Amino acid sequence: MSYREAPPLCLMIVGDGMADTPLAALGGKTPLQSVRYPHMARLAGQSGVRMASTTPEGFPAGTETAMPLLIGYGTEVLTGRGPVEAAGMGVVLPAGQFAMRVNLVRMDAHDALTEACPELSDAEGLAAGNKLAADGEIQDILGKVGWTLHPQPDFRQLVTGPGESVPDGMTPPHQVLGAALSQYLPAHDTVAAFMRRGRGVLRGDGLGAWPWGAGLVPRYEPFAAKYGRRGAVISAVPVVRGMARLAGMDAPEVPGATGTLHTNWRGKADAVLAAALAGYGFVMLHVEAPDDCSHALDLQGKQQAIALLDEAIGWLRQGLAGHPYRMVLLPDHVTSTDTGRHGAQPVPWCVFDSRSPEGCPTRYAERGDVPVEPYTAPLRVLLGLQD
Repeated sequence: MSYREAPPLCLMIVGDGMADTPLAALGGKTPLQSVRYPHMARLAGQSGVRMASTTPEGFPAGTETAMPLLIGYGTEVLTGRGPVEAAGMGVVLPAGQFAMRVNLVRMDAHDALTEACPELSDAEGLAAGNKLAADGEIQDILGKVGWTLHPQPDFRQLVTGPGESVPDGMTPPHQVLGAALSQYLPAHDTVAAFMRRGRGVLRGDGLGAWPWGAGLVPRYEPFAAKYGRRGAVISAVPVVRGMARLAGMDAPEVPGATGTLHTNWRGKADAVLAAALAGYGFVMLHVEAPDDCSHALDLQGKQQAIALLDEAIGWLRQGLAGHPYRMVLLPDHVTSTDTGRHGAQPVPWCVFDSRSPEGCPTRYAERGDVPVEPYTAPLRVLLGLQD
């Protein structure tokens, strides 16, 4: 079928890290291959399952790389996720400043990394961030180079500083689960000192501070000017909300949306429907839970997260009954539940148009027997720019 004539409403559904590698626990299958999720199967039944590469060569696999590309921007906007998260957190960076993500991570008694993205309550995250910010030695370490720590109610913390001193050489913690802190201290003296002291300050809480993802604010052409559609993005995580705001899209915060398995699934679906029925021409639903569970090596949790996303797709289809729309479903990247690491392998995607007959439901999952399309394909098909 042809997708050249796009309807007024186009939706993109992103299950973050939903694709996986073959798992021994599932007999060599991925979580998507092991179960046929009914609503996803109905979407895939119309278009079939296609595959796309979302990580260009030379860039790290992750949300900070894939998501800007999936909404139609090029590699020129890619940077460390710190400044994008700052926009999502509401932290305004003065001209020429950089921002850097800092994970509060769980560590064992031997300073080995056991959990890269722990599920902390707002109070726990903010208390740990405030503890770091109040420590005199950390104030001295950061103050010497003009850096500032911005405590956040989450495991995601933020450091900002002058742009002429953007640090590099840092490793994302989710890529090195099990490693000792001493193995991944970067050559940058300030960052290494901050990591060592941060562990000392938070040792009693079983936590450490792990910086990564530093960069300068990227410049986005407004999405509405680029594609002629007003956009809204529903996401719990700062990096996706920040991307949307930098692109001139609305990114409302949903009460109870946590970016974990225990997020407000119904509230996020309702926010998508509210935006869709308010006249937005492009609406994205982004859910972090599959990726979050993968980083925790929680296979059962990842399967549950995919099932809950499948249920949310059902709510969306029910809420949009009688309205013409087109919907694309895909992960932004692979996250292995065996290792907790991101991967650059192609991801499955499909497209559904409510104006066309449904096909026979088919399993939505990774495939190795179809051509791999570029990262531009899902959005271009969604918006009627190609078949």
